[in-house]
Amino acid sequence: MSDQNDLEPREHAPAGTPAGRYERSDRSAQKKSRVLRLVVLGLGLAIITVIGLLHQLTGIPVVGVDALCPFGGIETIWTLITTSGFVKQIAASSVILLGVVLATAVVFRRSFCGYICPLGAMQEFFGTIGKAIWKNRRPEVPLAIDRPARYLKYVVLAVFTVWTWQAAELVIRPYDPWVAFMHITSAEVLTSFGVGLAVLGISLAGSVVYERFFCKYLCPMGGFLGLISRFSVFKVRREAATCIDCKACDNACPVNIKVSEVETVTAAECINCNACVDSCPVKDTLHVATKGASRGRMVLTTGKVLASMVVIIALLVGGTTVAGAFAWTLPTLEQSTQQNDGAVNLDAIRGSMTLEEVSRATGIPLRAFEDKWKVAPADTSKPMKDIAEKYGFDVHTGVRTFVEEQVKVLGK
Repeated sequence: MSDQNDLEPREHAPAGTPAGRYERSDRSAQKKSRVLRLVVLGLGLAIITVIGLLHQLTGIPVVGVDALCPFGGIETIWTLITTSGFVKQIAASSVILLGVVLATAVVFRRSFCGYICPLGAMQEFFGTIGKAIWKNRRPEVPLAIDRPARYLKYVVLAVFTVWTWQAAELVIRPYDPWVAFMHITSAEVLTSFGVGLAVLGISLAGSVVYERFFCKYLCPMGGFLGLISRFSVFKVRREAATCIDCKACDNACPVNIKVSEVETVTAAECINCNACVDSCPVKDTLHVATKGASRGRMVLTTGKVLASMVVIIALLVGGTTVAGAFAWTLPTLEQSTQQNDGAVNLDAIRGSMTLEEVSRATGIPLRAFEDKWKVAPADTSKPMKDIAEKYGFDVHTGVRTFVEEQVKVLGK
């Protein structure tokens, strides 16, 4: 596929236009911006994947996926308002991340989707396979299917948000492709997250053919940010007077927006990756800017947008981490019990814990657990989620209920 920057815009310039007016002087900056965006996406994916592996495979008490997802903030907001608490498995960090994402959306629309989202990163990397297969132009979903299908993410947003508020639990977990990915090394991935794993597979395979498949059709967070993005300060704007109608921006857009046909990109579908800006061969034709006359508006390069995003996220997450509001690790059951004035905090019993840890923290003899579910002594040192199916118990109901009963017997 030929590089969009190889176009010769002067051949298309209006008659009488000075020859140098349409030449780009910053093509290397465009290329650098594209590379940096992919690096940031890849780095974000790598960091969150390592955290997930540490949570699943080691005894290090790092937080799980539910505490690091901004959508969790939406899911728990009703419970937070009505009870001053959180939906189970959601932590304050999810609410903070929601605030961070909203802050970036108010300024730069759905830039979280285009610059940070790890699931978006996975789709883009799988999309490179499609670019290699279809070197000239990739297939597009027929409009008769594409347009109504784009509304599915709003349905997903509404259904799972209301359902979660009513049930006061994370009902989306079994269907969430990101949760499935973060449990890819766990025995639970097929038993508890099989549907989510299937959605993940479909999304990644779909992204090979149609870029950002999940983002376009199913992502509830994307749907929410799409609604917010209409009020954002910075948008992609096109100068019609200098546009040569080369369609480079249209071809670069991963969500199939016809950028060449609008003066301001206001579509809720725009993930603000700014690929269109970095593909435009005509200087000062596409840019990220505030509203207003040319002289009065604030214009940012795509590199500055990326830098601003990183700074906003680093400051907000870093600041709340230092303040102690954003926790990266989970307290052990013993620590949680101590913090709870010696009373066992049943909600703190998690599948990543072992029966030995639960026994030690609660004072319940390990033999009681072994007898209850006929657990082999060798398995009591393994995470409960990895042995639950083998011995037929459920961590969140069975173990917690049993602990509650034993604690009453022991008078704790």
